[in-house]
Amino acid sequence: MDIKIFDGIVPEAREIRETVFIKEQGFQNEYDEIDEIAKHIVIYDGEKAVATCRIFWCDEEDSHHIGRIAVLKEYRGTGLGRLIMSEAEKLTKAMGGKSLKLGGQIRAAGFYDRIGYERCGDEYLDEGYPHIPFVKYLD
Repeated sequence: MDIKIFDGIVPEAREIRETVFIKEQGFQNEYDEIDEIAKHIVIYDGEKAVATCRIFWCDEEDSHHIGRIAVLKEYRGTGLGRLIMSEAEKLTKAMGGKSLKLGGQIRAAGFYDRIGYERCGDEYLDEGYPHIPFVKYLD
């Protein structure tokens, strides 16, 4: 697996997010202005992009924020989710970040619990899907 970091969204990240969030899950408002300023991590299996996420500084949260975490269906359960989160944490530390926050879908909450994220707020809806805020303090 190759891991690449980009400034701003790249076509490979768009394709993964369209497949996972729009086609599989039915989200409609997938892309926004943050995509152009965020760092994007993309994991490749050979030439094929198979996982992605984005990281950006969020003034409202006074923290770096990770979002749009997506792994193609046929690659789920292979450790890529854990790998991309680990890479995001390394990148955040390299940028001087002390914490990483996210809004995780409730159905993925167990995953975030297992990799050391703490729930830090109440459940909320994002396009009708229940989410919960998480934080991880980076040492």
